[in-house]
Amino acid sequence: MKDNNVSQWKVRDYQLESLDSYAPRKVHCDGRDVGKTTEIELIVMWASIARPNSEMLIATQSENQLYPLMRRILTRIKSMPIFANNIAEIKRSPSCHIRFQNGFILWGRIAGRNGTNFQGMHVDWQIIDEAQEMSETGWGELYQALNGDGMRWVYGVPNGRRDTFYTLTQDPNADQYNWPSTLNPNYTDAKDQELIRLYGGKQSPGYIHRVLGQHGKPAYGVFDPDTYEQCVDATLALNEFNLEEGQDFEAPSDIKTGEYYLGCDLGFSRDPSEFIVYQAEGPYLINVLRLHLEGVNYARQVEILIELDKAYSFNGVGIDCGNSGRAVAHRLMQESEDWCTKISAYEFGSVIHLASLPDGTTPRRHIKEFMTELIQTRLNEGTLRFPDSPERKHQYLSHSYSVGDSGRVIYEKGHDHIIDADRCALLRWYEDTQLEAEHVPLGIRVTGF
Repeated sequence: MKDNNVSQWKVRDYQLESLDSYAPRKVHCDGRDVGKTTEIELIVMWASIARPNSEMLIATQSENQLYPLMRRILTRIKSMPIFANNIAEIKRSPSCHIRFQNGFILWGRIAGRNGTNFQGMHVDWQIIDEAQEMSETGWGELYQALNGDGMRWVYGVPNGRRDTFYTLTQDPNADQYNWPSTLNPNYTDAKDQELIRLYGGKQSPGYIHRVLGQHGKPAYGVFDPDTYEQCVDATLALNEFNLEEGQDFEAPSDIKTGEYYLGCDLGFSRDPSEFIVYQAEGPYLINVLRLHLEGVNYARQVEILIELDKAYSFNGVGIDCGNSGRAVAHRLMQESEDWCTKISAYEFGSVIHLASLPDGTTPRRHIKEFMTELIQTRLNEGTLRFPDSPERKHQYLSHSYSVGDSGRVIYEKGHDHIIDADRCALLRWYEDTQLEAEHVPLGIRVTGF
């Protein structure tokens, strides 16, 4: 085996014990970039020769977790004649399936809605990758898909949730492993300092989970996987576009007349920007466009937003007014009075005053919590409609929160840019429709603490 197709791969000292394990139950609770995927590759290659006439399932929650892993395994197998010559058949649809000449079969499947893709399976070995994101219904189907004397090996990075993955990491009957990222010989002090800064300190949930591979304080899933799945409409076109600095952009043409809302989470250097367009149609808000920008400067983002507005003629635009968002919002407002009416810039650390109650009191809510509740309510109602987007699904299902010492909800920062754009779009829709119906002339007032 070659390490990154260059030098001879060598086992690291901390990997030896796990690689030597033949335990029927094994659980890895690790940091990122420690060699979990390489161990899975080795297991598959060994089993394809040493376990004839048996079946193995590699399971993940979503496609964007499974596809890179299966591609890497298949590339590795094809690169070495002893394994490549054993392949009898490869199928990639409707699920990944590799049959070997000695009767060994490797399946690669995602959970699907309510774990349905695991139903009817009876395998001798299960490998669950990114186990921290597996839904509870998915786990329920996995248990029944393993033969009585079968092996189940679990690999995950903790996210603070006290769910099935957490329970498995506490199982005294399983071989337990914890590999922090710091064990990687390529992990440097400079890398550590960068991650400390990006995650917000050594005591931050992101650092504790993704670097140390520890559960830390209890955290909870923001969105229920099953209610998210019921809002995914596979018939919707997946209009997702990626744009980098210097690339041309042309807004979609032939947009049908309707009411459209735009949500924006804006970044520049390290963080990407997300522009999410929704169409309001009856009781539904339908996601019709996602534009992902990497390293695009503020002036260019303004030009793109103007181009999008020419195509969709937005009823409203909601922008996260962090430093990037505030700069873009001000530039757009300088363009015309129309933009001043369309744009609402939201400070996520602020509070909002909603419509007065019958007794004359005015509810005061933390804005990010209220935005999130708008999404949760529509997910429960089934009135949000998403195309089948692996990236959106990954962000929604991995988004978590904890409760601070003061009782405040604290959302984990990080890979949630689509969600933040959705938050802005839904609040802008709410401001434009619901508050108007409640006869609140000034709409939402955003204030600091």
